[in-house]
Amino acid sequence: MTYEVYKFIPNDENPAIRNLMVVDDNKVDQMIYRRIIKRSGLVGQVLQFLSAEEALIHLRRVDRASVDAILLDINMPRMDGFEFLAAATDELGDSFTRMLVVMLTTSLDPGDEARASQFSVVKEYLNKPLVQNHLLQIAEYLARNATKGTHTEG
Repeated sequence: MTYEVYKFIPNDENPAIRNLMVVDDNKVDQMIYRRIIKRSGLVGQVLQFLSAEEALIHLRRVDRASVDAILLDINMPRMDGFEFLAAATDELGDSFTRMLVVMLTTSLDPGDEARASQFSVVKEYLNKPLVQNHLLQIAEYLARNATKGTHTEG
């Protein structure tokens, strides 16, 4: 399995987003995301996947680290973002649907946003590029739902 792991803040320092998974086939976008994420000071660890299949394999693993949130591109070869959502929902059930998925895309198709909203796990649909405010929104969502007890580790 090929993916990159970057640790920015130790867990004992209680980062707002402990583990963030980024699934995007564009290497340049991934590099830019990594810089933005590091500068934000909000994320402890980033798992970057260039394919949805590899991300799904990782989520299937029993020994995987919990994932707090997933930034997911729509348009990717072999398995697109929607196919990933459907497969993860079917295979992983509640452990996946309790996660936070943010669709991060260049798609201007209103049908894509409507399709994304059909998955309860998708909490946001945002246009690229990723900006620090997007990460702040994720951190605030996780904090709100941690206090309500509705967001659990996957």
